[in-house]
Amino acid sequence: MIIVSDCLKQSLDEGSIKLASTLAKKLKQLGATVVATNCDCDYADAVVRANKSYTNKELYQAISAGEGDILYIPFASNTLGTAIRVLHLTLMAKKKVSVIFTMKWKMNFVTWLIFYMSKCQMITISEGSYNFFKSKYPKVRMINIKTGVDVTRFCIASEEKKAELRRKYSIPLDRDVLLHVGHLKHGRNVDAFLALDEKYYVVLVFSSVTEKDVELQKELEKKKNIKIIYDYIPNIEEIYQASDIYVFPIIEENNSIDIPLSVLEAAGCNLRILTTNYNEVAYFRPTTGLFRVDLINKSNISELVDNVVDLKSSSTRDIAGMYDWSYATEELQKFIECDR
Repeated sequence: MIIVSDCLKQSLDEGSIKLASTLAKKLKQLGATVVATNCDCDYADAVVRANKSYTNKELYQAISAGEGDILYIPFASNTLGTAIRVLHLTLMAKKKVSVIFTMKWKMNFVTWLIFYMSKCQMITISEGSYNFFKSKYPKVRMINIKTGVDVTRFCIASEEKKAELRRKYSIPLDRDVLLHVGHLKHGRNVDAFLALDEKYYVVLVFSSVTEKDVELQKELEKKKNIKIIYDYIPNIEEIYQASDIYVFPIIEENNSIDIPLSVLEAAGCNLRILTTNYNEVAYFRPTTGLFRVDLINKSNISELVDNVVDLKSSSTRDIAGMYDWSYATEELQKFIECDR
């Protein structure tokens, strides 16, 4: 297998980057060749400065050095640019191409047609997106994979460990701590935290690689019960283990990848989770500690959190077990190497 991706980076604090980088590393351990385009990647077999349409000679020289078919993991998901690159990979590499869609954007007829002409195989990461693409391309070979968390790394911490981590990150020991990890922008609906009752303490960890909404940043920084972390934290599992409740308030489509990895990581640490029914979250099996609602906003966030706090037990880790990275790598290998 040859993995081609433009989002293989060291700082894994963005969903598409984390998904692409983690899958690439794990598949490389199983023998895959990794070709990174337009990003510095210290574990790639080749790093190529490719043009936007993927027509340059150096890219195909790097691909030809590997064996097997191509798995393309684009940062941009199913855009027109991705469709053009997939078509060129198919025609110029003369190999079967499979492409992972981390989100589902609306497609015009040209984009739809180019994907169809490329004869690519399609891989989704949520059941909702699988149904969407299957309706567009009923004859295309397609698979949905469940992936997104390392359940060994993201695990339950003892009360002693939790207290130790709170001291390490200057988080109060005597407060109910809420956590959100993601992007600092209105589309993520994080402004809902501005209206949260101040008896709760909030930790917000924002991506270091994406643009921040400056005005929203200023508003959040004024709140005494909100701690904001802007730096990339390699051991991000420690922040989850120091918290009590994970809040995922996103409502609008395409403000997160289809399977919010932060929700899975919170589940791995067995946190109680308050979340909207965003894409794959709607397909999680019900379990103690998982609270799914249609809407989280300034008018209802305090009441919703009160209800979550009242329930002390949680078994959300049961959800995470179904989405461990190892299952996805096995499925991807079977899918891509089929008929070879």
